[in-house]
Amino acid sequence: MRRVICIGECMVELRDAGADTFAKAYAGDAYNTAVYLKRSLPDAQVQFLTATGDDALSRAMREVWREEGIDGSLAFAVSGGSPGLYFIENDARGERRFHYWRSNSAARRWFELLEDQDETVLWGADVIYLSGISLAILNPAERARAIELLRRAHPHIGRIAFDPNVRLALWETAQAAVATIENALSIADVALPSREDARLLLGVDDPIEQIDRLQRIGVREIALTLGADGCLIADGDVRARLPAPHVASITDTSGAGDAFNGAYLATRLRGGSAADAARSGLAVGSRVVAHAGAVVPKSVSHP
Repeated sequence: MRRVICIGECMVELRDAGADTFAKAYAGDAYNTAVYLKRSLPDAQVQFLTATGDDALSRAMREVWREEGIDGSLAFAVSGGSPGLYFIENDARGERRFHYWRSNSAARRWFELLEDQDETVLWGADVIYLSGISLAILNPAERARAIELLRRAHPHIGRIAFDPNVRLALWETAQAAVATIENALSIADVALPSREDARLLLGVDDPIEQIDRLQRIGVREIALTLGADGCLIADGDVRARLPAPHVASITDTSGAGDAFNGAYLATRLRGGSAADAARSGLAVGSRVVAHAGAVVPKSVSHP
């Protein structure tokens, strides 16, 4: 059985359901990726490494993980802790605006609690996945130690996959974000940035130049998502540009990149090429944007 560890945060998601009514769900970039990966590769063991509280919301969250087939055995429980929360608004084009309440989220302690354990719990994973947000919620000293821990673990695992997912509001400065994310990219086998992420990190907007610079950092395999323009992939010297499927109506772009990541990694774990993986990711992402919420019903994402 293939084993994947996704590292990061899961929060309570609230979105407007009309007439002062809110729909509640659970989401967060690394968690979303875990869900879409599991749905794309049901026979994989997908573990979620995080921290939650021990309150009613955290218990309900863990039950939803269980229903999705996500293994919570690496999720630490913090006594008296609670999850973060966010509210999502969408404009007429489906673009989103987030309002967060996460400064005291238990997930911020994932690395502290992992350090207290034997880091060999990571060994044997076929893929370890994390994002820039997984690192941004830590303090600066912890970020550096987390990357070094993964560097030590690297010889004992298959691949490290990293999505920069740049959210500057989570960082002390833009310079801190760039330095930490470039350090994380230096240990990554697979990078999964968006064009906007790459522009913020590298200061260039041309996708070809973005790929060139990311490979100079040391990443061999890159899937650079381009929104409605599809995806540009690079696997060593092999490059290809793949179009996005047509979407008649975009409702909510939340989770589309995470859905791409999950389906992409699942296809690579099955032995598919980077191009095959990108096609899978684009197909799942195109279904996700047509529905509200970061984690859509399974019947929508994988009909």
